[in-house]
Formats: sequence, C-alpha cells, structure tokens
Amino acid sequence: MRFVTAVMIVACVSTAAPARAQKIQLSLIARSEGRPDRDATASALYDEVRKGLEALTDVELVPSDGSRRIVWIIGGATAGQYAASLMVTERYDRETLMVLGIEDDDMAHRMMALQIVADHQIFTGKSLQDLAKRIVTAIDTGALARVRKLPPRENQELRIKN
Repeated sequence: MRFVTAVMIVACVSTAAPARAQKIQLSLIARSEGRPDRDATASALYDEVRKGLEALTDVELVPSDGSRRIVWIIGGATAGQYAASLMVTERYDRETLMVLGIEDDDMAHRMMALQIVADHQIFTGKSLQDLAKRIVTAIDTGALARVRKLPPRENQELRIKN
C-alpha cells in the first residue's frame, strides 16, 4: 500500500505543470524629463531599478534592439523631488498576429514595429532607493505577473525538430 501511495505521489509531481523554463526578457530605458539622455539622478534611478529587476530570478535584462518588452522610465528633473513616469510597452510577435488573423507579411511587419502600452504609472518617493523599490514592485506585481500567467512558449528550434 505504501508503495502504491509513493508511486501516485511521484506520478502527480512529475505531471504537474512545468515551471517557466525561459526567463522573461525585458529591456530597460531611462531618460530625464525634458532631455534625450539621463542626468545623474536618472542614471542613479536606472541603476537601482536595474539591480531590482536583476534580483528577480525569472527576469533577464536584454538590449532594446528587437526586445519584445521595454520598460521606459522618465525621471523627474525637479531638484530635491523624486518622481518618475513608468511605461511598459510590448511588441506583437508573428505568432500572435497569425492568431489575430493578420496573415499579410507587409501588414504584420508594420504591426510588429509598433509599441503597445501595457502599463503606465507615475511614482513619487522619499529617496531614489524608495522610488526604485516602488517601481520594481509595480513591474513585478503588474506587468510581469500577467506575463507569468501566460503559458510558456516553446523554443522555436524545439518546435521545428519535433
């Protein structure tokens, strides 16, 4: 009887939903309000948010070229005030467009170039560290939580081989 129970437990564990094998890829871009680049405050905010996102075990920061999800942060420029605007954007991929019925390649390429806003929030904080912590928490419990609920996609190479 114990053997049967043990076999049943092993069978249940082995057929459970697999953990997300691939990390969620994000790009991080930060700018200062009214500037095309970052000032010292926005650079420090960028570094703090980057550290917070890198601490998430299922997230991988990647260059923005071709990245599907981009986190945009615009740091406030008022001295002594810590504020930022956060926007998370996402690009359509070819598979999603096919599901939506867009089969024309020209139209699909135009749509894949677009950035769709998935989340937008404004934050204030007592310090840069507090501000960064709020931003990372919002990304983790908002946009990333929604992505985590999606079924993981198989690697394209694996799909071709099978």
